[in-house]
Amino acid sequence: MDDILYALCRHCVGIMDGWHPYPSTVIASQLGMPVGKVRYHLRKLKTQGMVKSFHEGGSTEDGDVFGTWGFGITDKAKESDEYKKAYEEESQLCKEYFGFDLDGNWLD
Repeated sequence: MDDILYALCRHCVGIMDGWHPYPSTVIASQLGMPVGKVRYHLRKLKTQGMVKSFHEGGSTEDGDVFGTWGFGITDKAKESDEYKKAYEEESQLCKEYFGFDLDGNWLD
């Protein structure tokens, strides 16, 4: 299993903040790997069409400017075993704690 792709998939299926870019530094910290190695692998995944890089930014109500560069997954990545495993795990958490699955089906 590709640990870096799996970590990114876990973030992207998360109901709390999966739509935000996931920085390579966070992935490296999560996996206990050097940032350079993670970035190298993410570039390979990007070349394969599995991940995309994007930016999110703006300003707060107080006028403070913020910006985050990071990665997300593509539709091609949603066909991977890593994504399917991450999706199932997040769906189980949603069922257990909130009473619905990721497809929006409420449990009785």
